[in-house]
Amino acid sequence: MAGPVKPLKRAYDAPRRAAAAARTREAIVTAAKDAFEALGWSGATMRGIAGHAGVSVKTVEALYGTKAGLLKTAIDYAIAGDLRPIPILGRQSVAAMSAAPDAPTMLDLHAHHARSISQRAAPILWVAEQAAPAHPEVAKLWAQSTANRRTGAQWAAATLLSKPGVPPHISQRYAEDVFWIAIDFGTYRSLTTGRGLSPAGFETWIRNYYRNMLLH
Repeated sequence: MAGPVKPLKRAYDAPRRAAAAARTREAIVTAAKDAFEALGWSGATMRGIAGHAGVSVKTVEALYGTKAGLLKTAIDYAIAGDLRPIPILGRQSVAAMSAAPDAPTMLDLHAHHARSISQRAAPILWVAEQAAPAHPEVAKLWAQSTANRRTGAQWAAATLLSKPGVPPHISQRYAEDVFWIAIDFGTYRSLTTGRGLSPAGFETWIRNYYRNMLLH
């Protein structure tokens, strides 16, 4: 005689679980970015961030460890615009600059690239810059941000010099210096908060700056 029929177990829905986990991570990181920008390093708390994300503090700690780890992820998220583990130099905007047919086109693309990143990341990087002198864990994040900026300037200069249309007197070092100013988040803050430019106005300013400094 056949035994009782056992009910079928629900199939493990890995894609759905993965999507839910991704939504949780993004909710936490978005809440962290908002908290750090509104309250600063000292004012933002793991408990407050967890509450705004609708999760427990233990969940936040399990995913990001410490408050500094959460700040790092929030900075990376702001710079990239998403949580995909793709470095900036592997992004589509960078590929478009690499494929640009000439120097003016590459510079216009870079002006838009600089505007997009600065618009998203300048506020939270201001938090890191201000907290760095008093908090060693944040100082490491700020030092890494500076190193990344240096790499970005070097890459942009080398890419520009590989394109037709660059005057012969433009050197790698000089081009790096020009890009270094353009991708300084302080430049974005100064021109928007200090001088009242819109993000689009900032992009136009950077485009004109590049043409004056690198194409003449």
